[in-house]
Amino acid sequence: MSTSLLYHTFGVRGYEYRSTAYGGGGMTMTMTMTIEQPRQALCCSQCGGKKVHAKAGVVREFRSLPIGGKPVRLRMTVARVLRRTCFVERQVSVGFADPKKSYTRAFAQYAIELSRMMTLADVARHLQLSWDVVKGI
Repeated sequence: MSTSLLYHTFGVRGYEYRSTAYGGGGMTMTMTMTIEQPRQALCCSQCGGKKVHAKAGVVREFRSLPIGGKPVRLRMTVARVLRRTCFVERQVSVGFADPKKSYTRAFAQYAIELSRMMTLADVARHLQLSWDVVKGI
């Protein structure tokens, strides 16, 4: 796997690939790709300033486009940064997902495209999601 695959296949730009793990077995196998944001790319999510002090972050997982019908998750540590000029400490923004969402923008677009050809229940079954999440997308 490479950073190029993240960029061209999943639409994830500005992040670096670290590792891949496979969980489950058979029909429930899930591929989890660990990525990270380079230190020099961290910036304040409020003002966009680059002079920040990185602090510990929280590990988050995002649903991404499936490969061969198998779910793919992107795992990353979303850093918290302190910006002294605007006196805020907050998480950096994630470039490939909307705030407070557990899926990527590419995944949401895929679900929308499927919903034009299938019922919401069919889309939910195919993507292994609840009907409510598909309806929310």
